[in-house]
Amino acid sequence: MVLENIVKAIKSIYHPPVTIMCPEEKSRGIAKRFRGLQVLDKSKCIGCGICANTCPNNAIKIVRSRVSKTSNKQRWFPEIDIGHCMFCGLCIDQCPQDALSSSKVYTSGVVRWNHEDLLFTPDQLAREVDVGEEYDEEESKK
Repeated sequence: MVLENIVKAIKSIYHPPVTIMCPEEKSRGIAKRFRGLQVLDKSKCIGCGICANTCPNNAIKIVRSRVSKTSNKQRWFPEIDIGHCMFCGLCIDQCPQDALSSSKVYTSGVVRWNHEDLLFTPDQLAREVDVGEEYDEEESKK
């Protein structure tokens, strides 16, 4: 047992490292089923609150927000505290209208200095307001 581990350790010396120094190095590719930062489609959302009820960390609250930038009409939409989100995808799976989906953004759109900045409003989730995403589409094809 001990000798097997020593032999494996010696053989692994000549192989390249598996660890990626994130965010300095770009990733080697993202899996097709990767769950990153959520995206909200306001045209599909009915404000039912099922996503908030299924969230195990209570990271989602339903708040009133404008339907679009030009409209003053307000409806109910989810607001997600990414600091408490564990990216399990239950909110996406349980949405009856498929208004929530998952993106491939996992560092630049999520990493913030202050906890208050991790509260993503419906406008940020719908990408009406810039959230600082820097995702390369070619990386997802690898």
